[in-house]
Amino acid sequence: MIEADTIAAIATASGVGGVGIVRMSGPQAIAIAEDTLGAKLDRRVRVGWARDRSGERIDQVLAFAMHAPGSFTGEDLAELQGHGGTENLARLLAAVVARGARLAEPGEFTRRAVLNGKLDLARAEALLEVINAGSERALRQAQHNLAGKLGEAAEALEARVLVALAEIEGRIDFPEEGIAPADEAALERELTGLEARVRELANGFRHARAVQRGVTVALVGAVNVGKSSLLNALVGRERALVAAEPGTTRDYLEVATTWHGVAVTLIDTAGTRAAADPIEARGIALGESRVAEADVVVIVDDGSSEVTSYGDRTLHVRSKIDLSPAPSGMLGTSARTGEGLDELMRRALALAGVAAREGSEDALVTTERQHGLVVVAADALAAAVARWRGARIGEVIALELRQAASALARLRGVEVGERVLDEVFARFCIGK
Repeated sequence: MIEADTIAAIATASGVGGVGIVRMSGPQAIAIAEDTLGAKLDRRVRVGWARDRSGERIDQVLAFAMHAPGSFTGEDLAELQGHGGTENLARLLAAVVARGARLAEPGEFTRRAVLNGKLDLARAEALLEVINAGSERALRQAQHNLAGKLGEAAEALEARVLVALAEIEGRIDFPEEGIAPADEAALERELTGLEARVRELANGFRHARAVQRGVTVALVGAVNVGKSSLLNALVGRERALVAAEPGTTRDYLEVATTWHGVAVTLIDTAGTRAAADPIEARGIALGESRVAEADVVVIVDDGSSEVTSYGDRTLHVRSKIDLSPAPSGMLGTSARTGEGLDELMRRALALAGVAAREGSEDALVTTERQHGLVVVAADALAAAVARWRGARIGEVIALELRQAASALARLRGVEVGERVLDEVFARFCIGK
C-alpha cells in the first residue's frame, strides 16, 4: 500500500545539536533529495551542498536513498543529514517542501511502515516505548516487543485458536463422524491451556505498565521516625534535610532514582502530628494528597507511633534498627548501616506489580489497547471452555473462538480500522 504523496519532516530532536536529519518518504522522495543535493543518490552515503530552489547554499549534508520496498516505511525514502539547529533544519525542510513534499503528520512514517507490512501494530507501539523509555528495564521491555516478541506470541496463539475452531466446526459440519474420547480430552486441554496462556498475557500488563511508567513510593509516618534519613540512604546522597528538631519536612519532597533498573519517584512527606500552625497544616495536607496518588506507601515507624494502613499498597518498615531490633516478621531498616534497604526496594517494586524474574519482559502487553484485546480473547476462551464442559453447543463455542482469534489478530494490527490507527500514531512525534 504505497501512498501517492511524499511526506517530509525533521527526524531529530529540536534545538541545538551536532546533527539534524530531514527525512522524506513517498514516490518523489528520492527525486526531491537528488534535486536538493544536485547529485544521484542510492544507499551509499554522499556528501554535498543542499541548496534551495534559487540555488543558494543551505548546508553541507550527508545524503542517501533507499528504494521501495527496502526501507523503514516500505516506500522510496531519502534523508538529508545536516548540522543541528532550529534555523538550519527549518531551511532544509523548507527546501524539500518547496520541491513538492508535504509536512508529515505525527507518526506518519511509522504508520506507513505498518500499512506497508514492514511492522505490525504491536511493534509500532513498542517503537514509541523505546523512544520514551525512562529506565534500563523499560528500554529492555520495549526492545523485546520491538523485536516482535508480543506479535509472535499473539500470532502463535491465534493459530492455535484457529486449529481448535476447525475441530469444532468439523463437528458442526460432520456430526456423524464424532470425536473419539481421547480427542475430546485433548481438545479440552488445548482450550484450557489457551485460556491460561492468554490470561497470563493479560495479567502481565500490571508489571509492564509499572516498568514503563515508573513507580511512585511515598514515605509516611510520624515526625522524627527517620523518613528523611531513609530517603537519603535510598538515593545515596543527602537530598532531604535531617535534624533533631521535628518537622524539617514541611510538605513533601520528590526525588527521582532507579531501583533494580526501574525508574522510581521517592516522596518524603511531612511527619503526621497535630499541626502547630496553618502553614504546617497546609503542608501536611499537600503531602497527603500526593500520597493518595502513590503506587506504594511505606509506613516508617521507629516503635514510638501508632501504625496505620493504606490498603494493599502498604509496606510497613521499622526504622533505626541499629538502635533497636525490628519485631519478628517486620522489615527492619537502618539509614546509618544500610541494612534492609535492598529488601525494602525489592518489596516495594513487587507491591507495585514489578516482577522480580529476569527476562519477564518477554512478550508483554504494554498499552491499554493491547490489554483490552487480550482480556477480550481470554474471556472468550474461558466462555468456550465453559460451553465445552456444559451443553456443548458447537455453534456457540465456535462463535467464542472466532472472537478470541479476532482479538489476537487485532492486537497485531490485522482487521484494525482507521480510528484505531489515528489514536495509536497521534502519540508519535512528527518525524517518526
